[in-house]
Amino acid sequence: MRLAVHLMTRMLPVRALLGAVAVLTLGAGAKPRRASRATNATSARAADSLRVPILVYHSVMPHHPGQTAEQRVLDVDDSVFVAQLRYLADGGYHVVSFAALVDALEGRDTLPTRAVVLTFDDGWANQYTHAFPILRRFGVTATFFVFTTPIGVDKKLMTWAQLRELQDAGMTIGSHTRTHPVLPDYHAALHNEVEMSREDIKQHLGRAPDFFAYPFGAWDSASAAWARTAGYRAARTYRGGGWNAPSDLYHLRAVPVTDNMQAFERAVTGGGPNVVAQVGAMSRSKRH
Repeated sequence: MRLAVHLMTRMLPVRALLGAVAVLTLGAGAKPRRASRATNATSARAADSLRVPILVYHSVMPHHPGQTAEQRVLDVDDSVFVAQLRYLADGGYHVVSFAALVDALEGRDTLPTRAVVLTFDDGWANQYTHAFPILRRFGVTATFFVFTTPIGVDKKLMTWAQLRELQDAGMTIGSHTRTHPVLPDYHAALHNEVEMSREDIKQHLGRAPDFFAYPFGAWDSASAAWARTAGYRAARTYRGGGWNAPSDLYHLRAVPVTDNMQAFERAVTGGGPNVVAQVGAMSRSKRH
């Protein structure tokens, strides 16, 4: 347990530096037979980019007394999570796998219109107890990015047995490093954090993960190069919006999700004005 506490302590100061979580809006969505591609040559987006929001969740569980400011922001109440998935289902959105998006970016396949990808970071136990049953209820899949060293040590995180159950149910397990550091500050540890976390998952789940997520979304050319060298097909950041191009495969943009339903709707539809929903500075209190 001392190891897990040490790891959590390393994470907290950087979470405080996140400042404001931005729930970004995306461009207005049309209804083509394939996922939207940018066509404006003057746009900052690449002409071959796709608008497929990669939504990022952390904890899904009922809000409760004693939550810190950070927890109140990053924890999505399970009733809100249900409402968000119902919104996607009722609106004709298609939840596709992370692999399907990467296939489309690589030109291997096409995606349906209104495609969305669901991802979860860190591997908190409440993702298994609260989010997983809701995902199964709606018949959708998600990718769970876990950092591996505390698994089986910290009871706040999922166990390997639970992760195997997720994988057997059609969920994707990806790597989020071994100890959740800010990778650009730990170049000497890139082999251990990026490549060996992939080996950890292969050893325990029998399958090496194809996808990686940078802790705190922090990446640089060295960490992206290690993700490629280690054998991952793609790597995800944390913010940036819903547009990605083939050149973004090792720094895919994403959209953090909160309880704010209006921001959620803007993120997946691209409707309304371009608004960034912000929250105040996060505390350094311990995560649940």
